[in-house]
Amino acid sequence: MSPPSYIRLQPFSFSILPDHPSLTRMPTRPPLRDFLHDILTQAQSFVSAIPTTFHPTRKPRRSPPAAAPVLLSTYSRPEACSGTSTKKSKQQQQQQQQQQRGSEFWICRTSVHENAARDGTASSAEFRAGLRENHSAHEMEYTPSVTAVETLLQWPSQPAIEGGWQRVDIHVNAITHTFHPRLLIAPRTFIVLVVSADQPSNQSGFVTVQIPLSLTAEPAETLPDLLCAVTAAQPPNAILAAYASVEQVSFTPPETDTDVVTWTMATTSDAGGAIPSWVQRSWTLGGAPKAVVADVGLFMRWVASNRS
Repeated sequence: MSPPSYIRLQPFSFSILPDHPSLTRMPTRPPLRDFLHDILTQAQSFVSAIPTTFHPTRKPRRSPPAAAPVLLSTYSRPEACSGTSTKKSKQQQQQQQQQQRGSEFWICRTSVHENAARDGTASSAEFRAGLRENHSAHEMEYTPSVTAVETLLQWPSQPAIEGGWQRVDIHVNAITHTFHPRLLIAPRTFIVLVVSADQPSNQSGFVTVQIPLSLTAEPAETLPDLLCAVTAAQPPNAILAAYASVEQVSFTPPETDTDVVTWTMATTSDAGGAIPSWVQRSWTLGGAPKAVVADVGLFMRWVASNRS
């Protein structure tokens, strides 16, 4: 039986996850190493296809203090490509019925940075320390909207798996974003599976994949501890939202003439609540495209502050 398409916006139930002491035992749960291999292989294929599937925007964007321009591209993926379905709550079914086909809207940014520990850029070691290690916790440090990160589940790190992936980490986080004005915009909490790994030895760099999960697809009595943990982690008025992302940081091999770091990140999201999708997708109104570009400058500023 082939695995589902993991790179998608529609949240998965916790039943797709490998065995864990906090999860209900099920014979259908995949072996951990096979699960990781499937996700990383799909992520690699997704990133490789970006040049031919995404459509570039008209001009590069700036993200001070980053010196490198940020190239944006977008892709509207038909709903049929989102993979196998999971059990949905009545609310989820209603939301899906309201969505139009092709509404899984992906944004990709790519920036090429000089491999150097100085203003406007960062070294490969700084990229690795900031984005590969403690990914979500560091994101909270440099992204103003991220106000809470709670790790719900964690599996043992795998030194190496099939395909050559190394130092493979896997955990589930509840991540809360808080926006201004707070009286008008409720916080959003995202439950995501985070898988990160060093690329196979014939390449240089790392990848981080975030896959949306939903507790609403599970009977409440099967995951009482997780439900309590999520409730405790999120503000009382938070809205459960969803996002998926694939992030790849590649380093040029030592034998090449240029020494650069290529940072690629593709994401799709649904903020939920009453925010229309066209607002979420608008650059002018400060939607997702503007936010993903701003992240480059936020990261560079954070890296620079940690040098002193």
